[in-house]
Formats: sequence, structure tokens, C-alpha cells
Amino acid sequence: MLDFPLRILFGIRMILSEIAVWVIAISINIVALLYFAEYYQTTKITILMHAILTNPFPYWSVILLSGLGTFLSIRFGDELMDVISHKDRDFFHRHAFKHEAIMLIFFIAIFIGYYKLIKMLGIDMNA
Repeated sequence: MLDFPLRILFGIRMILSEIAVWVIAISINIVALLYFAEYYQTTKITILMHAILTNPFPYWSVILLSGLGTFLSIRFGDELMDVISHKDRDFFHRHAFKHEAIMLIFFIAIFIGYYKLIKMLGIDMNA
């Protein structure tokens, strides 16, 4: 939600602003886990977040999948913004098929990965 407005207003590449957002989010969660862990026990979503953060395998794959999806979409978003100014267009022309293949593979991986993780976490999607 910050990346696109920052790109429009200040010309900051969305990948850079997204890296900053992830660094801030990770830092906040590290501090919260170390000093304020009890706050993770307040709602169902924060309890789930605590379970994900404190169980590296296999739950960190949720974070990994989210990160990969975010950074892939940001990369393509930057590419779309570059199309407007025809800046760095050579990269797209050299890798167009690779982009499409990565997106298809990633979509399938997310679909399967999230489904398996939701089952492992015991989340009932019908409730």
C-alpha cells in the first residue's frame, strides 16, 4: 500500500520501499516476541501469527511464500511503471517468457502451499 504512492510521488523504486517495509515488520515482530509475547495471545489471528513465528518448520513457508509473491508482484509493478517511461525496457524483452513461466509456477505453488499449510495449522475454512 506504500510502494505505489512512493513510486508516483518520489520516484522510489517499489522494490526498495518494500524491502524497508519488510525490515520494519520483521523488526517489530522480533521485539514483540522478545518483550511482549503475551500480546500475541489476544485474538485468533495473533495466536495464529505467534504459531507461525515460533515454529520455523513448516510454518515459515507461509512467510516465504508471502515474501516471494510480494517481491515478484513488486518486480512486475516496477516493470509496468518503467513501460510508461520506456525505461529499462530491455530487461522485459529479454525475460518475457521467463516472467510468464515464473508467475504460473508461483501461482500453482501458492495454491498448493497455502492449502497444505491451512490444513496443518488446523484452520477450518468452512467456519
